[in-house]
Amino acid sequence: MINAPRLVCFDVDSTLLAVESLDFVLTRKLGPAAAEQIEALTSGGMNGTMSFRQSLMARLDLTSLKRSDIADAAIELRRHLTPGMAELLTDLRQRGDHVRAVSGGFEDVLAPALRDLGFGAGESFANRFIWESATVAGIETANPLSDNGGKALILAGLRSETQYAAVWMVGDGVTDLETLTAGAADHFIGFGGIARREAVVDRAPDYAGTLDELRRLLLG
Repeated sequence: MINAPRLVCFDVDSTLLAVESLDFVLTRKLGPAAAEQIEALTSGGMNGTMSFRQSLMARLDLTSLKRSDIADAAIELRRHLTPGMAELLTDLRQRGDHVRAVSGGFEDVLAPALRDLGFGAGESFANRFIWESATVAGIETANPLSDNGGKALILAGLRSETQYAAVWMVGDGVTDLETLTAGAADHFIGFGGIARREAVVDRAPDYAGTLDELRRLLLG
């Protein structure tokens, strides 16, 4: 199909955003003294030394999060978009690409920032909290994004719904790279403009260390 669009999917944390969103929430709650511990748990999931779900749960176990913690952080997160990313997304959309956000982060935290980046209804996918009254009580483990392999399942579902010329994935972590190794993405670009994950640097067929390099790989 000559006129089929290209599907370009982006990770969110440390890709569309210049921070890890859950870490951002936790650091605001626990203070900067906890940052090193939080980062170590995040890196374990991103580099593949622990499962992504283990990384999520270990971080959530550090404190009890309230709706007010989530809501306040979600608004503040809008100030932490990766510089130049909004313009790149606009250029991709104007080119005719279908652009989607696929995240291991949480919908309640990410929604305002993703709206700022132009993602409409049905164009972003993320984890969801389980709530007990005003307190986070867990995560929806039935959501494939709560563990390794989940992003590949989301991309496979998207490509089954629409005929695409090609499916691309952009991200910084091993859960993003898995979309290529599982065959859900045709092309993968590792992005190190915010966080450099050595497991991705070593295995990604294409790697962009800056936004300008990412732009050239996606737009030529």
